[in-house]
Amino acid sequence: MLVIMGLEELRVRHPRPVITIGNFDGVHLGHQALFGKALERAQAIDGCAMAVTFEPHPMRVLRPAVNLPLITPLDQKLELMAQTGLDVTLCLRFDQHFAGLSADDFVDKLLKGRLGAAEVVVGYDFAFGHKGLGDLELLAAKGQRHGFPVHVVGPVLVGGRPVSSTRVRQEVASGAMDQARELLGRHYRVLGQVISGHGRGGRVLGFPTANLKVTDELLPGPGVYAVLVELEDGRLLKGANNIGDNPTFDDGGLNVETHLLDFQGDIYGQDIQLHFVERLRGEKRFDSPEELKAQIGRDVDRAIAVLEPWVRAGNGPKA
Repeated sequence: MLVIMGLEELRVRHPRPVITIGNFDGVHLGHQALFGKALERAQAIDGCAMAVTFEPHPMRVLRPAVNLPLITPLDQKLELMAQTGLDVTLCLRFDQHFAGLSADDFVDKLLKGRLGAAEVVVGYDFAFGHKGLGDLELLAAKGQRHGFPVHVVGPVLVGGRPVSSTRVRQEVASGAMDQARELLGRHYRVLGQVISGHGRGGRVLGFPTANLKVTDELLPGPGVYAVLVELEDGRLLKGANNIGDNPTFDDGGLNVETHLLDFQGDIYGQDIQLHFVERLRGEKRFDSPEELKAQIGRDVDRAIAVLEPWVRAGNGPKA
């Protein structure tokens, strides 16, 4: 997939682009349906499937006080979009100037004038232009005038409700990793660098851990999780992960620690990915390190039981 960072980098007109537009935070099943339709139409007209997205997320500009955590930082979002088979993604800088672009100019100057849209694919709730005043009716009328058809993709339903980025955030934050997986079509994942921790994992508890400096903004809620751990070299390991402030030791601050199962080696400094499969239990204060050690042993046994079917089936992180 060709990634174009900004209109200034758009050097050529792409042939017969079928364009879909959105933030695509999470690249969930609803977004994937849009990409699938764009790919289908591009193949039908011998064109290219193009996504237009924005950086930063418009909420960061329009409502910065909300402090919306991203499901997928830009690099991960683009990686996931590339896996869908899209030909081109144009990433537009979203600022106050762009936010002021009228709905008419969005279509006339950008979609048709600059990008030469052959067809447009949007979601059922798509709005565009200054203050979101552009709606599907206006887009369809503009498309008819400019000669491009508009395809509206309806909601993807899971559990009888539309899949949305808001739902994904809620499920991840509550630790409901199975529900998040149903919305995403894959395990939720977090990227981090292995750093030095308190050193008590192996010395005190008998379970050495990899402590992560996490780059993602959205973390699962506090608790213990069964995770698949993807190393830099592509190896996939089973792990038991703890997210929390270690109340037994009164550490304070948020810690992300993973005990790697059946692994010995030095991975300090590596960037690894945690693919969250299932929440095993909530965070709890124990009366002694010995009581915590016994519980960790039970957590490890449970993690092995949860993860083994995923590893055996060869589905791995993308399942």
